[in-house]
Amino acid sequence: MTLRSWLPAILLCPVIFGAASLSTVTDVCNLVNTAVARHWNDGQLSKALHKLKLSEGLEQHVMEELESIFPGPKTSEELQRLHDESQTLKEATDIPNFPAPGPMPDYAERRRILTEAGKNSMSYATSMPDFLCTQTVRRFEDWNGKENWDLKDTLVIKLSYLDHVEDYKLLTVNGHQTKLNYENLRGAITEGEFVSMLVNLFGSHAEFFWDHWTMLRKRPAYVFRFQIKQKDSNYRMDFGMEGLTRQSAVAGQHGFVYVDRETNRVVRVISEADTLPPDFPVRSSRTVLDYDFVDISGRQFLLPLHADARMATIQVKTRNVMDFTAYRKFAGESTITYEALPDDPAKEKDKPPPVKK
Repeated sequence: MTLRSWLPAILLCPVIFGAASLSTVTDVCNLVNTAVARHWNDGQLSKALHKLKLSEGLEQHVMEELESIFPGPKTSEELQRLHDESQTLKEATDIPNFPAPGPMPDYAERRRILTEAGKNSMSYATSMPDFLCTQTVRRFEDWNGKENWDLKDTLVIKLSYLDHVEDYKLLTVNGHQTKLNYENLRGAITEGEFVSMLVNLFGSHAEFFWDHWTMLRKRPAYVFRFQIKQKDSNYRMDFGMEGLTRQSAVAGQHGFVYVDRETNRVVRVISEADTLPPDFPVRSSRTVLDYDFVDISGRQFLLPLHADARMATIQVKTRNVMDFTAYRKFAGESTITYEALPDDPAKEKDKPPPVKK
């Protein structure tokens, strides 16, 4: 897929050089097309996008198409920012027409797709190998309610999956080694990205409705809307603050599930909590979880790639941006060591002195 046919060169000047006028969604598409044509890197495009302020809403569908055309973590983050900031604006007009990978599947085909996706998801836990990976979490807070996100801290976690159980060990906070326990860490934390999201989706009598085709990371995907009523939901939320009793609530869910056309496996879930009790401190919760195919010991497994979890309480909005990297096989050693990251400034500082002989 290419966007070159959309590119009137005269439109690029106000977009790239940051003119005072507001930009349209078509301007964003033109800018992404320019980056493809001129072989820009992720940093170049993200900097150009950072200068934009939209006059109309950037829809989820358009954002994911642009992410597929120009994949890159910094670009994706800037597109997400434009999407979030423009949700209250008028609907975009005259946007490019993204060609669908195929016709809308009929009822029988939709049922087959969801049945296969459900089977794959429910057997997900038993099909995964024992492994280790590195989870990096950037935690943001917004105290004024305007989604002006301030970076609170950056966590590096050793995540192990052994005998179908996830274990989280906090290694560093802001680049410094720590002995703090991840589960008792102050602030918003998330767990269970590997299994619980898919089990909740296909094990809770969810209702599914066809929505659209999309290209996700250059692969065709079916997109379905889903709804899980509170009475059928297994999605439990816990909330606790220092000095207060921990509270729990079961919430309904709605959102979108993306199914890879070739494998019938879920590659993205966008989930929002609903029907929360009025006295529960959490007002809203939304998670975007991306899966991708990862090589572990010569075999391909579908594993979490990136997640963006947001929550609004009566006091503050929080956002955790998570990346999962360095997947490798759990070798089964009786003792496992995990060195601090090479760029960790605490590594040398905390290194014990040499033993004198």
